[in-house]
Amino acid sequence: MKKIILVLLCGIQISCAQDNLTEANRLKGEAAILMKAKDYQATINAAKQALVVFEKNKDTINSAETLYLMARASALSKDFESAVKYGEKGSQLCLLKENYPLEYKINHTLSWAYFTLGKDFSENLEHQKRQLYVVNQMDDEKAKALVYNNYGYDTTVSGTISLDSTIAYMKFANDYYAKAENNKGRWYTLMNLTWQYRLKNDLQKSEHYGRLSAQQARADNDRHAIIEANTNLGETLLYQNKLQEAAPYYEEGLKWSNQKEDRDTFVFDVYYSKYLWKKGEKKKAISAVKKAIKFLETSEVFYEMLGRAFLADYSYQSNNFTEVKKQLEVFNNPRSNYISLEAKTLAKITEVKLLSKESTIETKEVLKAVSKKLEEVGATQLINQVIEAEKIINKQ
Repeated sequence: MKKIILVLLCGIQISCAQDNLTEANRLKGEAAILMKAKDYQATINAAKQALVVFEKNKDTINSAETLYLMARASALSKDFESAVKYGEKGSQLCLLKENYPLEYKINHTLSWAYFTLGKDFSENLEHQKRQLYVVNQMDDEKAKALVYNNYGYDTTVSGTISLDSTIAYMKFANDYYAKAENNKGRWYTLMNLTWQYRLKNDLQKSEHYGRLSAQQARADNDRHAIIEANTNLGETLLYQNKLQEAAPYYEEGLKWSNQKEDRDTFVFDVYYSKYLWKKGEKKKAISAVKKAIKFLETSEVFYEMLGRAFLADYSYQSNNFTEVKKQLEVFNNPRSNYISLEAKTLAKITEVKLLSKESTIETKEVLKAVSKKLEEVGATQLINQVIEAEKIINKQ
């Protein structure tokens, strides 16, 4: 009789557990519908109820899928701290089951949250490396293009792999976006190729991709895209001393920049200052980049530090060594690691020129160390600037 009762009780428990799982799956489905309807708090509430059941039943995949919904809804409602909390928990569960498609989706949301919260750049790069591994296990060109695009950009910023490798990732993304329908973001990939080939000193290819990027941005009728694409092409033309050819692109960028005063305005001014400097309008160049730095230091450390590198160079050429030291001090005490190899190199070159007035031997050793890093990456254009600095030092 006891055995019969135990069997009946066990059957009731199994039936209840199955009923609970059915209800949990219903709630998970409801959460997905609510998220599409942009009711993010309701999404999270429904998903939380489902998660309790899935976790109690040790249902790893359903738990991870539910955590993804919670992370995504949190990010979409601008609660990025909660997005990180749910996303990291879901990502860890995916590791247990090697569910790469789901991990990719969760990590994509985490990338957005990390960037918005200003997560340490070196940590974010490790996250990107994991995402790179994940998509390489998948047969999904769209996912690969997105991750390759982001990884190619971040590794160009940091100089952690060779430019040939970053270009390979970026070209994969560009080839995919070229054949994808209604893709308005291709200008960005083309712009990055413009930058990467410029760093390699392959100015012919840089100019080719720069013109394509400016053309795509114009076709998209996107203010942000037009400003950034035009200035990147302008940079490449300036390095070839094609001042007259560069002029229309800077002028078009200026026209769009002047529509309102925001982040894009001051990012443009960082690059525009170089054009003004080349034209001989040195006071305007210094004024423009100073205003840009003041705005960007509260929002865009990448462009702020690039602007400081430019200002340090302008100040050195103007014999304003007090201003040079002021700008270089910020590089010695950065608020973030998110400073490009390019900005670090330009600042170091100016610093070496300044120090060379006191110790030529010491500065030559510093330049050797800088050149070694640039050679590893293949940044020929920056190496050439180091060589020019060495010539200046040798003449002193």
